[in-house]
Amino acid sequence: MKEINVRETMHEMMLKQMGGKVTCFLGKQCFVKFDVEGYEISYAYNINAKNKYFLQRVKPYPMIAGVFDDLKDVVNMIEIDLEQFKNVITSGKFEKFLELNKKILDTARNLEDLFFYYIVDEEMFEQMDNVIEDVRKRIKENVKEDRRVYFKKDPETL
Repeated sequence: MKEINVRETMHEMMLKQMGGKVTCFLGKQCFVKFDVEGYEISYAYNINAKNKYFLQRVKPYPMIAGVFDDLKDVVNMIEIDLEQFKNVITSGKFEKFLELNKKILDTARNLEDLFFYYIVDEEMFEQMDNVIEDVRKRIKENVKEDRRVYFKKDPETL
């Protein structure tokens, strides 16, 4: 245990030398795993610098779930998320959804690498923005009240 503390202190020092402000807690960091129809759905949550609970889904793909005042809200959010996963898994379209999601996440990394490692023409910015706006438009066009399947919580982004 002492070896871990020494390594953590060394990393904190290196981050501070880089200009970072490091805050360490002796609090909770939890990982939760569920099996839903053979798929692993897992979450991680911890207490942040503002004494709030930061929750994110880890699998089947990473997604920030939000910041909550107490653990009751964290549990409620996980419960809703699991219900929604059960719905989409039983729809028979979950694998297609996962494939699309993986492509989107991979594309975000590709985009970051492009802009971090290369000089990108202004025209490329405009082209990429148009493509992304087209995808967003198509998503919103498919939002129809008569096709909605989950009602316990309203969508956050549509």
